[in-house]
Amino acid sequence: MKKMQLILILVMVAVTCWVWAQMPATVIDKDKLARANRLYDLEEPTTTTDSTAMSLFLETAAQAIETGTEFAIAAKNFIRAGNIHQTYQRYPQANQLYYQSLYINKTYLHNDELEYEAALFLGTSRYYQNIIDSAQIYFERAFDIVIRNPQIKLPEQEHLYNSLGAIYFEGANYQQAKNYFERALQAADRKGTEYTETYVSIKNNIAQCLVQLKQFEDALKVYKELLQLSTEQRNLVLQNTAHTYFELEQFDSALHIYSSLPALNQLNHIVALNDIGRIYMKRGQWPLAEKIFDSAIHANKKMAAAIKNKEEAQAYLYRSELAMVQGLTDEALTWCDLALQEVHMNYKGAGIDALPEKVSEAVSPIVLFQALRQKAVLASNKFDKEKRPLYLKAGLQAYKKAIQTANYIKLNFDNDEAKLFFTDKNTTIYKEAIALAAKAVAQDEQFADDFLFFSDSYKGSVVFQNLESIELKSSAQIPDSIKKREKEIKQLIAVYTSRINNNNTASDVLPLQERLLQLQVALSRLQKQYEKDVTYNLYKYQQKGAEISLARVQQFLDNETAFIDFVTYDSVLYVMAINKNKWTLQPVLTDGIFSSQFQKFINENYLQLQGKRYEGFGPAAYLYKKLLQPLNGVIATKKRWVIIPDGILHYLPFDALVRDAEDRDYLVNDHAMSYHYSFQLLLQNNSHHSDQPQANRSIAFAPFTVSDNHVKKSKFQVLPYSLYEVKSFTSNYFTSYKATKNFFLSAAPEYQLIHLATHASVSTDSINNWIQFYPADTVDMNNRLYIHEVYNLNLHKTNLVILSACETAGGTTIAGEGLLSLSRAFIYAGSDGIISTLWKTEDKVTAYLMERLHFHINKGMLPELALQEAKKELLENKTIEAQYKTPNYWSNFIYAGKIKPASFFNRGLKGWIFLFLAVLFLYGVYMLKRKRFLLKQ
Repeated sequence: MKKMQLILILVMVAVTCWVWAQMPATVIDKDKLARANRLYDLEEPTTTTDSTAMSLFLETAAQAIETGTEFAIAAKNFIRAGNIHQTYQRYPQANQLYYQSLYINKTYLHNDELEYEAALFLGTSRYYQNIIDSAQIYFERAFDIVIRNPQIKLPEQEHLYNSLGAIYFEGANYQQAKNYFERALQAADRKGTEYTETYVSIKNNIAQCLVQLKQFEDALKVYKELLQLSTEQRNLVLQNTAHTYFELEQFDSALHIYSSLPALNQLNHIVALNDIGRIYMKRGQWPLAEKIFDSAIHANKKMAAAIKNKEEAQAYLYRSELAMVQGLTDEALTWCDLALQEVHMNYKGAGIDALPEKVSEAVSPIVLFQALRQKAVLASNKFDKEKRPLYLKAGLQAYKKAIQTANYIKLNFDNDEAKLFFTDKNTTIYKEAIALAAKAVAQDEQFADDFLFFSDSYKGSVVFQNLESIELKSSAQIPDSIKKREKEIKQLIAVYTSRINNNNTASDVLPLQERLLQLQVALSRLQKQYEKDVTYNLYKYQQKGAEISLARVQQFLDNETAFIDFVTYDSVLYVMAINKNKWTLQPVLTDGIFSSQFQKFINENYLQLQGKRYEGFGPAAYLYKKLLQPLNGVIATKKRWVIIPDGILHYLPFDALVRDAEDRDYLVNDHAMSYHYSFQLLLQNNSHHSDQPQANRSIAFAPFTVSDNHVKKSKFQVLPYSLYEVKSFTSNYFTSYKATKNFFLSAAPEYQLIHLATHASVSTDSINNWIQFYPADTVDMNNRLYIHEVYNLNLHKTNLVILSACETAGGTTIAGEGLLSLSRAFIYAGSDGIISTLWKTEDKVTAYLMERLHFHINKGMLPELALQEAKKELLENKTIEAQYKTPNYWSNFIYAGKIKPASFFNRGLKGWIFLFLAVLFLYGVYMLKRKRFLLKQ
């Protein structure tokens, strides 16, 4: 029986196989596929041809899947069908087809070229849907494939780079956007039939970046070049030219171009209407401006009624600004809420105190930032008129949300140039918030935390974010290979920047610029590698920490230290002083007299003239009375003052001020001064630093101790006292030909204390911001350490850098970030602190101060206390000529950086003597009491 069953089963299997073999195999209709491709490639397709092509693509894709082998054809067909949907703005249908292509490829093929195309076009579709974060993910995926396959010429790379440029542009990172657009131009096929159109499109994008970077003249040059070409995009170029004239406030030129333009596509027409409306608003032609803005809103609704649209949000915002200038605050508030509702995915609120919750849910973070600022201004205006606390709180909260949005925007920048530019461009909003918080504090001290938040968000944020990022990367489990590659790229960027700065030949500079561009993009790509790491993102969100607050600052302080925070705004200087138990906030009016006295004091110190009598005591006393005397209730009894300056106050050596012009009692006699960029930086914990520099962990460089042939050829002055300066504190010093730049770069990261006794230069540009090492040859970049190279050093083991060279603390001031100086660069590179100079040094005085400074540091004294002690000893030393005792010779040395709690153990020899005497006194009291007790017995 079992045998029969087995035979029956075998017969059935055989019959089934025979029947299956007789069935016709599924085949792809090659004619239909060829026809679909032919229709897809038509130069002038129609809705009919596109519809037919799509149907044929989907039919043959189904056939390809049924074959069980031709999956590549199916994946390709889905991409092309998706592209047809995208042409007609049917984005959900397009996305579904791209997803199908990616799924088939992942499951059966693993073909990089097909994955690249699907990811690229899916990213484009998501971008047009205003789902920017998703778009970026797919663009990055496509870019990764390009990097993985350098040997393959993947199609439409210029489209990829152009798209990434657009993403960065939307995120306000205009410098990086420009980098990607320029990379797109390099990738474009110069021999292709459409190269001219591609060239115009990308150059137009580059010019838009230049406009946003406020490089208007450079942008106009690009537009004028493009207008010489015969192109379909001429009208768009004309419109952008008009917008540039608008930004330059050349309104007649802008209107002339706008009036000559023929009908534009809807989106460009809306952008043009918004510009024209703003021109009429600025000219006071309010009814006409209102009409134009309403036309823009109507056009927006017609074009994209169901999609959140930043152009519509901006039109609402301009209507709000128009109502505000007309004094219609409530109407302005209504328009502002409409702008917020349009730019934010989930905000539906209205009213003076309503705000969106999550910054990350904005269609355009920049427009959200602008709308929040507008709401804050409106609330502030209502408070000024009606004095209701509700409006004050609403204004502060709106400013806070706006600045949180700004921090969110900057957090997503992957280069510091963009962060600096963003803060500088938007300085006003921070200052407005600070001024409003000061008004609030005057009414109720509970708003002190708001003042601190606004002040510290404005100051030193780029340095803080960099140091926080480095700490974060060291904590996360990032592969060493990525960290090593990042270091290599940063070093190469510094090298190529130096070469460009030192080369005036256009033919040589061009390839260097192209290579620099590639490196900048590569660094951006590497950041994305960090963000793919789970531990990095975990630490990233943990690292944010608590916001700055008065309680947190006071908890950090010891009983001998006071913080003094300055913020300038128009003609008012806000000064906040804090000690462990008390605080005060004072407004100081900076009128013409203040400016005159300040400038006179600066001139007396910075401009040394041989034989000229020092006349800075009067201005010094005036500045003390104006800036510091009102704070005496908080700071007078404190030995250490930590100053966080702003604006021109970065140039002021506070310890050179006097309480009275006749007594000439310098503040340095009673107070040790130190400086920093923000509270967050002061409070930041660097666990990897040791407590104090040790003699065997110090290194010093003095390249100009003697005159040899190389020094003579370099024409740098010999600094004979510099040998005495470095020799006085360490045996690990390098002079003359041993003090080279290359040796410094290799050795410096391993030392806790670094001392450079040499020449330096400070300027407004990186080419003239440098520290000079031994001139071993005539090539400047081989012997000079430029400021951009300092930024890329790894000094996270370094407690203190000493630059006893000219003007190393000076530089260009930039909003919120202080002086872009060599001093700041060393803190940025990781050093806890730095002693540097505000103006030119005198060799003999420098040598004396540095010898005494190191003497006290080696005794365990903190750097700011050691510097104070060295200056006091110079003033008291009877062997030093009187001419060297005026502040223009000694007050140029300043300490900037972290502070540690002052105690007997880091006050140097005096602290130990005081402690010894105290113990001796207590012992004497004990013995006296013991003797009396024994006598009574």
